[in-house]
Amino acid sequence: MREASVVLLSGGLDSAANLALCVERDEPLLALTARYGQRAAESEARAARALCAYYGVRHELIELPWLGSLGGSALTDGAQGVPVLVRAELDEPQVTRASAKAVWVPNRNGVLVNAAAAFAERHGARRVVVGFNREEAVTFPDNSEEFLARASEAFRLSTATRVELFSYTVRMDKREIVETLKRLSRPFPFGELWSCYFGGEKPCGRCESCQRLERALAR
Repeated sequence: MREASVVLLSGGLDSAANLALCVERDEPLLALTARYGQRAAESEARAARALCAYYGVRHELIELPWLGSLGGSALTDGAQGVPVLVRAELDEPQVTRASAKAVWVPNRNGVLVNAAAAFAERHGARRVVVGFNREEAVTFPDNSEEFLARASEAFRLSTATRVELFSYTVRMDKREIVETLKRLSRPFPFGELWSCYFGGEKPCGRCESCQRLERALAR
């Protein structure tokens, strides 16, 4: 049975892959993109709109300016430097832990999945679909299978329809995600992605998120 779903879509590889897989396997009713004061907000929204247009999925923006105004993250505070990594550092725990700490937005995923669960309940969707992966779960615990399970448990109490938090890619690394996308029945639009921590017309190619995408594509 195809599950009616609401997809959280940032425009990056992981969330876009989950949108594509939801189109292939289930029924995406709506894709949501959050603007919370992040540097890449407009670039992410542009990518998300293009992806939704390609797949014929309804798209909405949700505004959460207070989340960014909390500060404390290089993603939302222009006075803080975004870490720049080289590819060889992507598997060095000390480096990646420091990078994750610098770009951590307080309870961001907790806020986003709960907002999406409200949309899912209202629209009769069984699932909230998110772009998690085991590669980044090493330094971001809110990308993990445990987070999925515990959030779903909370949703069973906080939503009348017992919404589930779900990710098709939670057990994959980014290379495996790319390989999965290449096997879809419809060509995946890699050129529409925006994974960069910065905004602008072109990705920086130097932040951790860019480096992880480029490594996955190169392999």
